[in-house]
Amino acid sequence: MVDRVFVLKALATISTAATIAACTSYSNASPQAGAGWQNWSAQQQSAWYSATQGSRLMPLAWLLALEQPDAAKPFLGPDTIAQWRLLPRPNSDRLPIGLVVDDNDDSNLANSKLRWFAGQGPKEKWVGMNCSACHTAELTYQGKAMRVDGGPALFDFQTFVEDLDAAVRATVNAPDGSEKWDRFAKAALADKDSAGNRTLLRAALAKLLAWEDRVEAMNKTPLRYGYGRVDAFGHIFNKVSLFTGAATPTRNPADAPVSYPHIWDIHRFDKLQWNGIAQNQRLSLGGDRYLDYGALGRNAGEVLGVFGDITVTPNGGLGGYKSSIQADNLIRLETQLVSLKAPAWPTSFGALDAAKVAAGKALFAADCLSCHKKDPGEFQKAAMIPLKPGVNATDPWMACNAITYKSATGNLQGTTKGYIGSGEKFGAEAPVAEMLETTVKGALIGKKGQIIGQTAKVFFGGGGAPRVVTEEAPDMRPLVLDACYKSGSPHMAYKARPLDGIWATAPFLHNGSVPTLYDLLLPAAQRPKAFMMGTREYDPVKVGYRTEAASPGNSFRYATVAADGFPIPGNGSEGHDYGVGKLTEPQRQALLEYLKSL
Repeated sequence: MVDRVFVLKALATISTAATIAACTSYSNASPQAGAGWQNWSAQQQSAWYSATQGSRLMPLAWLLALEQPDAAKPFLGPDTIAQWRLLPRPNSDRLPIGLVVDDNDDSNLANSKLRWFAGQGPKEKWVGMNCSACHTAELTYQGKAMRVDGGPALFDFQTFVEDLDAAVRATVNAPDGSEKWDRFAKAALADKDSAGNRTLLRAALAKLLAWEDRVEAMNKTPLRYGYGRVDAFGHIFNKVSLFTGAATPTRNPADAPVSYPHIWDIHRFDKLQWNGIAQNQRLSLGGDRYLDYGALGRNAGEVLGVFGDITVTPNGGLGGYKSSIQADNLIRLETQLVSLKAPAWPTSFGALDAAKVAAGKALFAADCLSCHKKDPGEFQKAAMIPLKPGVNATDPWMACNAITYKSATGNLQGTTKGYIGSGEKFGAEAPVAEMLETTVKGALIGKKGQIIGQTAKVFFGGGGAPRVVTEEAPDMRPLVLDACYKSGSPHMAYKARPLDGIWATAPFLHNGSVPTLYDLLLPAAQRPKAFMMGTREYDPVKVGYRTEAASPGNSFRYATVAADGFPIPGNGSEGHDYGVGKLTEPQRQALLEYLKSL
């Protein structure tokens, strides 16, 4: 049997921050690529698109009844799904990939405990997100689409949330007797439609909007993320600041968006996230079976950032914090992660030049392999590259924000940092990263029954498939950044990783500031200062999405420099030179050809 105490000890050492961009995944072949494309069956792929993690954005009946703010058209329709660059789910005309149904009991929850009809119980179906919304790519070439599961999506999370809030606001503000309110109420309440229930419905909808307005006020930034980026740490940190119940939580702008990383082989690395702040940590269950409690903590934090719910109470103790996290399903997803494979260069893109590949391999071995090697073993140490002005000048703001953001601790005040033991306790203010770690651990202690039960199933060689439920302040940035560089923090760095499947992961650098691999191999001064995004059309020559304005879907202009000529913080495309500026054009082409082959 699995030792209960041993598992609880593992829970006590669960790693720190988790983000939207670092959840786990698994994948399979798209029909266009053929069977075995990424080593997943159709059943596994379907579960990846649909499995709940405990995210609760809105009741299912509401979302399906919701209309666009200025039109009598469904909020979720083919046009809006395409606009946000979500992908339609196979064999479903209701929810796209990544929007999934959850059936949590809300009895001990806070923000999502809503009642909109008389006699309602605690287990209404809700819709939230899972990892596939941000980690499912689709490329098109010569009229054919190619699905890359675990690849970086083009999902415009920022616009999606803004549009959803606008639609809810328009519905709440629609007066009784208006056609808009009447249509929504009829659809949302169905056979429970009555005057009394309509009153309850409006109040519940207004409560949901008030919470979303608080979240968005905390995250507010003038920076547009565009397609394929989100400030995951910013959003998670601000949610934790609100969950603690502090009367005046500190607003930390979510202004350092990063590209959604590709996530095949994610289970093999000791450090995760672009700045290495999270860890994989394994508890052996014998043979090749293990519980990755580091991944469990990472993914639990991701759920809290993407519409999860948690009730943080003073001194939670052995009972932990009540939350919507589906810990057992997180373990199931993580257990199945190991078989996700990187996609190979498709023959439909053109055959690789063997001579160029060989020449590129020699260049890679000389100048790139020390950071981007792939160890043959099961577990690999990530290469962390410190950020230093003038040396590694990659845009630093994601790493800097992660180690500097603080907030009032609220109900965490007096709690032991890290939740377990008798160590230092929280005062009135703390780094949000420490608050996140403690909140996640408290949440997982609250889910110890799920964790122990699922771990026992893994121990005995089972576990099952993932379950599916059908004002402007002075600009302090220069001072803050200087402090970050001088901090000595190991997280003031960005991770290098093996480059298998790198061809399918555009755009490049941690913040998605370089559109193609060819551009990344240019001197930083020659990289595009602006380019268009949004198309799925693939360019196999430059290796990335096409950037011409005429390419279908290219509607967002990514700029690294503002109209006044000054760099845009968060959008910089400098750094990662490491000799590419010295490459001749034939050498550049050879290295590019080799990268295609990985």
